[in-house]
Amino acid sequence: MINSGHPLADSLRRVGALGAEYDLPVRDPNQEGWIKALSLFQDDDPRLRNFVSTYGRDFVDTENRHLASSAFIIAYLTRLTYPLISQYILERRVVDVSLSNLEFHTDGQRFNGTALASPRFAALPDDPAASHPDAEIVPDEAALYARLKKQLFDSNFDVVIPSLKQAAGASVKVSWNSVAASCAQVFYWLYELTEDTESIVRHAEAFFGDQSSPMYGEVRMELIEHQGKKGYFARRAGCCLFWRVRDEDVYCSGCILLSDEEQTIRFKQLMESMP
Repeated sequence: MINSGHPLADSLRRVGALGAEYDLPVRDPNQEGWIKALSLFQDDDPRLRNFVSTYGRDFVDTENRHLASSAFIIAYLTRLTYPLISQYILERRVVDVSLSNLEFHTDGQRFNGTALASPRFAALPDDPAASHPDAEIVPDEAALYARLKKQLFDSNFDVVIPSLKQAAGASVKVSWNSVAASCAQVFYWLYELTEDTESIVRHAEAFFGDQSSPMYGEVRMELIEHQGKKGYFARRAGCCLFWRVRDEDVYCSGCILLSDEEQTIRFKQLMESMP
């Protein structure tokens, strides 16, 4: 692991105070059991189908390959979208989560860890760590946002999703719906957990309103007020199939299968349950 004092380790741990999912460690070179993400998703690795099937059985009790793949990618997404988007918004840094820089720890049957191979990141010229050898300086805000999209899509999901389809029969459409849902959840929670809510809203509007992005039109984020509280919720344009593996409270609050009126009722119930 990289020690405290490395600029990326420090910023990940600062944001990691919001929750463990916002942090992303760097692989311990002395620990066994790590496999490279690039080989798993790009080299037609037969282990990928087994990992997806095992995840489907163990965590959502299904043999259905579409449901197993959806559950697998949702879990995979959480380990990437939370640290990547939160670092971009709160720290103005973009972590290198390209497949060539990701590794997974496995016991042979399932993943039990995700880590960076190297603590590389992109940053703006005024970043305090601009001179650090692991920092790549980009010229302006537009370039930093372009790097965010590259890390999410070109260097990751544009490869991962076709690989899941080939290896495990995953639905491309449902997989991309899951990507949109995961990204929306990050904005929702950052609005709840941080103080600069105007910045969260501004970045979310740019992210889902970007016509050059795979996320364009996939989510409508909406501010809702109820009983003196405000929440920032996602109305989704696609389904992640998670309702197929739930026994109770079947649908996600912002599920496309619910009317806007029913979604709003559920959003308000969520606000009532929040402290």
